[in-house]
Amino acid sequence: MTCRALLLDASGEHVRAAAAFDRAARAWSGLPRPYDALRARERQAGALVAAGRIEAGRELLAAQYEELFRLGARGDADRVAQRLREHGAEVPRLWRGGRRGYGDQLSPRELDVVQLVVAGKTNRQISRILAKSPATVDQQLRAAMRKLKVSSRTALAVKAVEAGVFAEED
Repeated sequence: MTCRALLLDASGEHVRAAAAFDRAARAWSGLPRPYDALRARERQAGALVAAGRIEAGRELLAAQYEELFRLGARGDADRVAQRLREHGAEVPRLWRGGRRGYGDQLSPRELDVVQLVVAGKTNRQISRILAKSPATVDQQLRAAMRKLKVSSRTALAVKAVEAGVFAEED
């Protein structure tokens, strides 16, 4: 079925190709062959777009993007995401694993560093207290300064106290 759909699509019969890709996807799902089913759905979406049914094609592509990602076919998911962007769709960045970042919020370790800066400690003293290298403390300090949009240790301490991050008696 997939071969017939590919031939129909290549000959410009996109509506018939989309229907054939749909049948192929259902057949692959019944085997079960999820990857092949997803690829057939992706091709169905392409045929729909080629037939002028852009919104239906985009919706189908979006569903394939998330399913390919969940299946672990990251390269395929990236390709589908690129196709979606080419058709003006917003594509969410899916979490690829590893530790989640804190965004513009201070991490627990950055909070520790800022607290010690508020207490008047130098980077060398902070590195000894936290058992981290001075370079690590410097990196965490710079990250905290960037997140709080300040350019000096003093401004960082003032902003942290003003924001209520730490009570003055801390």
